[in-house]
Amino acid sequence: MERNLLKYIWRHSRSKQIWIFIVVLAAMPVYFLMLQLPKLIVNGPIQAVGFETPEATQPFLSISLPFTQYFTDQQIMLFDGFQLQRPSMLVVLCISFLLAVALNGWFKLYINTYKGKLGESLLRRLRYELFDRVLRYPIGKIRQVKPSEISSVIKDEVEPLGEFFGDAFSAPVFLGAQALTGMTFLFLQNTMFGAITLGIVVFQAWIIPRLRRRLLELGRRRQRAARRLSGRIGEYVQGMDDVHLHGVTNRARANIWNILRGILATRFELYQRKFFVKFINNFLIQLLAFIFYLLGGYLVITGRMDLGALVASIAAYKDLPAPIKGIIDWDQQRLMNQIRYEQAVEDFAETEIVPYERQVATDQVLPHIKEGYKLSNITVVDSSDQPVIESFSATLSPREAVAIVGGNDSGAEQVAEVLGRLLRARSGSITLDGNDLDSIAESQTGQRIGYADSNVFYAGGSIKATLAETLPFVGDAAPVIKNASSGADFANYENDVMVSADVDMIYDVDDPVSNPSWPDDAFWPHLLSVMQSTRLYNDVLEFGLLRTLDDEGDETIKASLLEARREFADDKSTDELSGAVEFFDPEKYNHQLTIGENLIFGTPLDAQFNPENLPSNKTMLGVLKETDLMSQLFDAGREVAENNVELFGDLTEDSMLLQRTGGPSPEQIAAMKQMLDRTSGKTVTTAPANDVTAILALAFGYSETQSRFGVLNEALQAQLLNARKKLAETLGAQGNDCVAFLDPARFNPSLTIIDNILFGRIDARRTGARDRVLNAIKKILEERNISETIFRIGLSYDIGVAGRNLTTSQAQKLKVARALLKKPDMVILNRALSALDPVERKAIIHDILSLGSEDGKRQMGVICVPVDNGPWDDFDRVILMEGGRISIDGTPEQVAPRLEMSNA
Repeated sequence: MERNLLKYIWRHSRSKQIWIFIVVLAAMPVYFLMLQLPKLIVNGPIQAVGFETPEATQPFLSISLPFTQYFTDQQIMLFDGFQLQRPSMLVVLCISFLLAVALNGWFKLYINTYKGKLGESLLRRLRYELFDRVLRYPIGKIRQVKPSEISSVIKDEVEPLGEFFGDAFSAPVFLGAQALTGMTFLFLQNTMFGAITLGIVVFQAWIIPRLRRRLLELGRRRQRAARRLSGRIGEYVQGMDDVHLHGVTNRARANIWNILRGILATRFELYQRKFFVKFINNFLIQLLAFIFYLLGGYLVITGRMDLGALVASIAAYKDLPAPIKGIIDWDQQRLMNQIRYEQAVEDFAETEIVPYERQVATDQVLPHIKEGYKLSNITVVDSSDQPVIESFSATLSPREAVAIVGGNDSGAEQVAEVLGRLLRARSGSITLDGNDLDSIAESQTGQRIGYADSNVFYAGGSIKATLAETLPFVGDAAPVIKNASSGADFANYENDVMVSADVDMIYDVDDPVSNPSWPDDAFWPHLLSVMQSTRLYNDVLEFGLLRTLDDEGDETIKASLLEARREFADDKSTDELSGAVEFFDPEKYNHQLTIGENLIFGTPLDAQFNPENLPSNKTMLGVLKETDLMSQLFDAGREVAENNVELFGDLTEDSMLLQRTGGPSPEQIAAMKQMLDRTSGKTVTTAPANDVTAILALAFGYSETQSRFGVLNEALQAQLLNARKKLAETLGAQGNDCVAFLDPARFNPSLTIIDNILFGRIDARRTGARDRVLNAIKKILEERNISETIFRIGLSYDIGVAGRNLTTSQAQKLKVARALLKKPDMVILNRALSALDPVERKAIIHDILSLGSEDGKRQMGVICVPVDNGPWDDFDRVILMEGGRISIDGTPEQVAPRLEMSNA
């Protein structure tokens, strides 16, 4: 990459910089005219110079050949202009001044807008070029860098360069032209004024850069410290589990505090020096003002200078400091941004990157692999330059399944990484279909070779989007940086800046992730086969069952789910499901629900009807009073508190009984004791209001099946059912949609799909009840041909940042599914599925081997570095590695005796 910032800017924006220069030159006559007109107004119509009589006139817009007075007795006039009297001349000159101001402002608007667009375009290119180089880093280099630092450089450190890009050449030209115009005008008015101004400007240009040298070093130090801060914070966030496990939070605080303290000291010194330089600069400017007023006033008083010339000179002087200060500031910005640019591109420029031919985009279907890999005497070394693979030679065909077996130090894993291009061999040759592996484009290996290991990281998003990331990209290709010294790679992308202010439009990409029809019908059977082979189908199906359907969801799906609900309810008497579920019945009290949930008998749509807010809900309290339940629930709440105090009052927080039962904490028990003492002998009407609310909360949260305190009797249950009906009538009369009531004949959009089918609550006391119920529901969905619909819904499940919403086993299975989904010619499994139990892992490997076979012939090569020690009967060939070398290579029967000896 180009190390010099100005050269980088000029190389990639030469034509645009020249255009700005032309516009700036076109603006200078207007700027000069804006300075000249005040003098003409004051000296002409206002002071009546040339208008000694009322009938006197002066020419307006007269045009003469310049400098002809030096060669002839008089100037040669090209146009005599319009003769105007004093009032008319005043009006015309003032209007001309207004037009000059407006035109000058328009030039500034155009130049600034154009510079802004140019700066953002170049900033986009620089960021893209840096990211392009990251994509072309060798894998070994990527594993050494801190992601947070790379992100900080591309996102934050180059951000200030965007403003400078547009000003790099246009600002000094524009400001310099303004300053030169102003200086010329001052010399024309008074040579001494011009000379004094020029002397102070030269002094500023000499002293200010010298004062700013320390600022540059401080800027470098601040940027390095900020990058280090970003890296350390990223490390702590990624390793937050270890920070808490080892109790080193205070060490983390101390480290970050020390970095912040250093940044503060640097920034404080930076501010001190920066504002001192500003003080010197402003003082010199005001010194010039002092000279103008003192000397200019004296010259006017003594008659050596007319007032109009002084007014015009002062007006020019007032505009002069701005461009001069701007030039000085530009020089500082140039130096600061040169430092930013050098530090930003330093690591990027020095790192060797893979050639662009390796990453050329293509939308073509690439040829299939026919011969496979051929490795000849390859040697691979680790970061300490110690060999991990030595003299490895093998041929791996896309028509065979090969197990590369060995311990952790055998080199088997490194062989798989070499085949997947994650490691480079120090020596030897590796070919794929006779072509050197390093020369093959990633698009071909990406399409034709699948790879999965035990390391999992996902960017986030849905399962569908995560799966689609590995499919061939079919959107508009972005530019590939062939040559960093050429701007041709961006030639077709320079005019698409700010085409839309709609963020969704800007970032919408026509690929399978954003296409709602993916996967299409032709692709669907393969997707199902892969998900079933990797045992992900049931997981995704469960994710779908846990989703909700809104009111505008497909009515056909809702109708099918209601039918599934009825069918499931009809099966409740079977031995498998007997007593496992207590169904929701508007006419019955549900013992699996709390008292509060039984009263609402629906899903709260308003926060006021959430369980924790029921004791203070005015509508609920009104219904309880109408049904004479306030006193009974008050007594029930006190009874719950008394039982809790009696059972758990003497237990400590680490008691095993307390942990197993999930009872109240010692603090809660203490609060209950105090509450019971305050309400002893009192009723719901005489007890303190806060205590009444707390006691009602205990009653509302009581469930007989969970606590078994015997608080509920049949009479109280009947009253609660009456209050349930009264609450529904009250809310219905108010036209209030605060609760989505449970209706056996209607689909409830506020419930999940599985809850809509279940329409009840699983008895938590029955062992294995959840699994039996879930299997029964899946069976019904399969029989009614709607399981695939639920599976499609499950594909939209959000896996969370870095896939944290998935278990480790689910994440590893998803990685294997991504490798298989693109229908590779060969798939490499490098200790994949290590988090699974051996039985499930072996079953998945077996299914993958079967997935790649058709009519007894392998259609997909499999290279597996297994986690388990045999058996290898499903493989065509086994390579045993020991100490980085091949110990034996043959069929499973040939290798089995040697494996038994190694294991022994």
